[in-house]
Amino acid sequence: MNFFTHQDQARSNTRKLVVLFLCAVVTLIIITSFLVIAVLFFANAQADIGLNTEFLTSTIFIQVSFIVIVVVGIGMLVRLAQLRGGGKVVAESLGGRLLNTSTRDPDERKILNVVEEMAIASGTPVPPVYLMEDEAINAFAAGYKPRDAVIGVTRGCIRELSRDELQGVIAHEFSHIFNGDMRLNIRLMGLLYGIMVIGLIGYHILRGTRYRSTGRSGKNNVAAILALGVGLMVIGYGGTFFGNLIKAAVSRQREFLADASAVQYTRNPDGIGGALKKIGGYRKGTVIDSSDANEISHMLFCNGIKAHFTGLFATHPPLDERIRRIDPRWDGKLTYAGSSAHEMSSEAGVSHLAGGGESALDSVGNPGPAHLSQAAATIEGFSALLIEEVHTPQGASFIIYCMLMALSNDAVADHQRGILRGTLVEGDYLALVQVGKAFAHVEREQYLALVDMALPSLKQLSKAQYQAFMVMLGKLIMADDNISLFEWCLFKILRYNLDERPDRRQRAIPISSLVDECVVLMSVLATAGNSNERAAKDAFNRSRNVLDLGPLSYQPQLGVNTGLLEKALDRLNHLRPLQKPLLLKAMVSCINADGRVTAEESELLRAVGSLLDCPIPPLLPGQRFI
Repeated sequence: MNFFTHQDQARSNTRKLVVLFLCAVVTLIIITSFLVIAVLFFANAQADIGLNTEFLTSTIFIQVSFIVIVVVGIGMLVRLAQLRGGGKVVAESLGGRLLNTSTRDPDERKILNVVEEMAIASGTPVPPVYLMEDEAINAFAAGYKPRDAVIGVTRGCIRELSRDELQGVIAHEFSHIFNGDMRLNIRLMGLLYGIMVIGLIGYHILRGTRYRSTGRSGKNNVAAILALGVGLMVIGYGGTFFGNLIKAAVSRQREFLADASAVQYTRNPDGIGGALKKIGGYRKGTVIDSSDANEISHMLFCNGIKAHFTGLFATHPPLDERIRRIDPRWDGKLTYAGSSAHEMSSEAGVSHLAGGGESALDSVGNPGPAHLSQAAATIEGFSALLIEEVHTPQGASFIIYCMLMALSNDAVADHQRGILRGTLVEGDYLALVQVGKAFAHVEREQYLALVDMALPSLKQLSKAQYQAFMVMLGKLIMADDNISLFEWCLFKILRYNLDERPDRRQRAIPISSLVDECVVLMSVLATAGNSNERAAKDAFNRSRNVLDLGPLSYQPQLGVNTGLLEKALDRLNHLRPLQKPLLLKAMVSCINADGRVTAEESELLRAVGSLLDCPIPPLLPGQRFI
C-alpha cells in the first residue's frame, strides 16, 4: 500500500470511527433511558412508566436522547477545542518537556539527531521533540498534520535503546505522521471523551448528594438522586468499555503497518525488532506514569497502561506477534535492556544499504535507507557553526536571512545587508556576518534541508519575536520590489509550518473541480523552468496530457505570478488523497519536458508537496523525479 492509499484509508478509518461512535452513543441512550425510568419509578414520581412497545416514542426516551446527545456533543467539542493546538497539547498533557534544540546533553542530542535525519530523508519538517522523564520505554507521534506534529519519547527509550533501535522506533512513529494516523488519533481522543463524560456527571452528582438534606421528606428524592449518580457512573464505565473497544478496533492493524514501514525505511529489521525484544525483557516495561496515559494509550509505540482481564481492549498487538512478523526466525528469547546501550556511540551512522524508490515520487512518504544515508551525510557536511546556529532561534533566523541574500545579486544583497544592519544591534549583526561566511559554502540543493532543520528552533520564538522575524523576512524579500519563485516557496513553507492556526477538516475536492487552479500552477511552473514561450507551452502541454482534464491552455501572461499561485495552492491543498499523485506527476512531466531539472523547479515541486502534506524526499544522486 503506497503513501496516497494510506492517506485515503485514514479518511475511511475516520468514517469507520464515526459509525462506531454513533453506535456507542445510541447504546448509551438506551441504557440511560432505562436508568431514568427505574429512578423515577423508585421515587414514585412517575410510577406508570414501564417497558412497552411504545418505549422508543415515549417522552422519557426522547428527552433522555436529547440530553445524552447534547452532553456527549458538548464534551466532545470541548475536548477537541482543547486539542486544537495539535501534538504539543498531547505531549504537555503527559508531562513532556520540549527539548531545547541547542541542548548539549548526549542523550537529548542523540534523539534530536535521529529525528532530524528521518525528517530530512523524507522531506518533512523536523518535528519538535518532547521528553518524558519516565524510565519506561515508549514513544509517540501526535498532531493533525506534519506541520504541527511532535515526537514524544521517554527517558528510558533514549537511554536503554541503541541508536539503530531508536531509529527503528522513530521510523515507526514517522509512519504514523506520513499516513494520516495522527489526525485520526486526536479525533479519537475527542470522541471518546464525549462518550465518557456521562460518568463524570454521575461522579459529581454523587459528590453533590453529600450536601443535600436527609430529612424524612427528602429521603426518597435523595435516594433517587444517589441511585441516578451511581447509575450514571456505571454508564460511564460503559462509556469506557465502548471507548476502549473503539480504540482497539482502529489501532491494532495500524501498528503492524507502522512496524513494517519502519523496516522498509531503514532496511534494518534488527532496529525495530531489537527495540521490541529489549522492551519485552525490560523490567520497567512500557507503562507511562501519567494520569492521562489511558486517554492517549492508542498513540503510543507500545502499551502505555496496565492490561486488565484480557487483550480484548488492547490497543497494540501482542509483543511476541509483532516481533515474529519482523523476525520470523526469532527464537523467543528477549533481550535485557541494560548498560550495553550506553556503550554504543550516540553518533553512529545509519545503515548504508541501497534502497529507495526508482523515482522521487515513488519515495513520497516512503524514504529508504539511501535517503537516510544521504540525510546523515548532508547534516555532517554542514559546518560546526551552522549546526550550532540552526539549533537556536536567533541563529535559525540568521540562516534564513543569509539564504535570501545568497540568491540575490550584489546590489540587492547590499541593500538587504543595509536593512539588517539598521535593525539589528551591533553584536547580533556581527554574529549574522559570521553565519553568512559559513553559509557561503552551502550548496543550493541543501537549502531546503537547512530550512527543515531550522523549523523547530523557529517554533521556539515568542509571538513578538516571530512577528518581527516575518516582518524582516518580508522586507528582505521586497528589497528588489520583486518576489522570486524561491522567495515565495521559502515564505510559504515558513508560514505554513510556523503559523499557529487551528486545524479544520475540509471536504476533499475532486481534481475535476480544480481545473483553473491546475492551469495556474502548471503555467507558472512551465514559465519558471523554460527560457522561451514555445518551450514553456510544450512543457505545459505535457502536464495537460497527464491531467486529462480537457483542452487546457497555457497562460503565458501569468509569468511567475506568486499571488495567483498562492490562491491556487490554497484550493489544491484540499485535493482528494488518491488524486494528489496525479497532480504531482503532471508537475514532474512539466519539469522533465526539457530533460533537465532547475533548482527553481525542484524547490517548487517540493514546496507544493509540502503544502499538500505529501513530503517529497530530496533527489538521490542520479535519481529522477519520475
